[in-house]
Amino acid sequence: MGGQHVATSTPISTPVGPGLTDQVRRQGARLRSGSAVRRLGPALDVVAVLVVLTVEHERSGGVPVWAWSLPVIWTGLLLCAGAYRAGPEAAAVRTVGAGGAQLAVGAAVSAAVVGPAVDLRRLLLLTAAMVVLSASHRVVGGLWRSSRPVPVVLAGEPDEVGRVLVELHAATDRRWDVVGVVLPTAEPDGGFGVPVTSGFERLTAAALDSGAATVVLAPGGRLDPACLRRSAWALESAGIDLYVGTGLLDVSPSRASLVRAGGLRMLHVRPAPSRGPSRWAKEVVERLTASVVLLLALPLLVAVGVAVRRGSPGPAVYRQVRVGRDGRPFVMLKLRTMTQGADTRLAALAATNDCGDGVLFKMRSDPRVTPLGARLRRYSVDELPQLVNVLRGEMSLVGPRPALPSEVSAYDVDPTRRLAVKPGLTGLWQVSGRSDLSWDQTVRLDLAYVDNWSLGLDVTILCRTVRAVLGHRGAY
Repeated sequence: MGGQHVATSTPISTPVGPGLTDQVRRQGARLRSGSAVRRLGPALDVVAVLVVLTVEHERSGGVPVWAWSLPVIWTGLLLCAGAYRAGPEAAAVRTVGAGGAQLAVGAAVSAAVVGPAVDLRRLLLLTAAMVVLSASHRVVGGLWRSSRPVPVVLAGEPDEVGRVLVELHAATDRRWDVVGVVLPTAEPDGGFGVPVTSGFERLTAAALDSGAATVVLAPGGRLDPACLRRSAWALESAGIDLYVGTGLLDVSPSRASLVRAGGLRMLHVRPAPSRGPSRWAKEVVERLTASVVLLLALPLLVAVGVAVRRGSPGPAVYRQVRVGRDGRPFVMLKLRTMTQGADTRLAALAATNDCGDGVLFKMRSDPRVTPLGARLRRYSVDELPQLVNVLRGEMSLVGPRPALPSEVSAYDVDPTRRLAVKPGLTGLWQVSGRSDLSWDQTVRLDLAYVDNWSLGLDVTILCRTVRAVLGHRGAY
């Protein structure tokens, strides 16, 4: 059958053979002991209920007989809600809150049906106390686990593994510590900086040898579905967690959900809302907030404006054309922090640009900045007049960095996405470093904001803005 070709799949790792059995048992026992806090979740929740009942017994001189069924009811609710499955602690805390809401609804229904036999007020207080204690031990457990980076092995094609390494090394929380890499064939280490194993069939052995608690697979040409399935079997036998990369970048988990199509499992990525009630709420709240802050800051603006005029020749308010939503130009207002005619000196300073990408101009010791202007920039006071732009509907309180027309003319495909929403007085770019960021970092943060927008994200950024302004990070 010389012309016939039979396609085969290279196994990543067969179920553990005799030579690895003892090693698997020791490693599995160690890894399982590391998740003891999570596995003790039901017991800790029972203890939380018993503590609440004991305190209530001492406080009021006794508790009703029905109250002693709460440990079973509470842990049952949490079990059905998925509070004991592995996952982010924030999701587990939300599940506890949902369980508390279900119990409160059940208490109200019971009180309506049974009547005086159920003290609704007391049951609601007990429920609130149980929610607090159950959520607290999950938060404490999450803090303990986050303080101990998880050793992880990466597997996949060299390019894919390299991209994953870059992202993990750039992460601020450093949740995972890469201790090994598995590539499909024998290749140079590629500068990974960790031991490299060749051959996917040695994945389980490589994870066990390096003491990894987790394996991350980056699917590629030589990691087909059959290989992924076999790897899951082998790693499960060894007690090692498995994560499969999706290739998605900067996508909030709230936008993604797993769906089924035949035998396939796919991620459905939902777009951020571009219109609707949440967007309307953002518009109304931001304009109201801008008007209130502008009125409160008016005396300060007048005083600083007078100081700017006296400090150097020229107007107190600087007007500059910027590009807004959908490419519409508008005039942005700022308190003047540079000498008059600073724009005409920009070409002469181009060689001293601290931002080497050529799109933005940043200079730590810009000679055009006045002494007063440097102080205004340090505390972001110069940006307060932009509240007028917010009232006009040209800007938002939170959004991408306002772009100059010269910058927009140099945009390629990705940065253009920044123009899908209004620019902001503050944004992820400001709370993440401001002028210390490169152009690529600024664009990536802006795109992450546009694609993952929510009201909750805006509130988070506003809270972080206060800390960024007080800390003066990247302000020059």
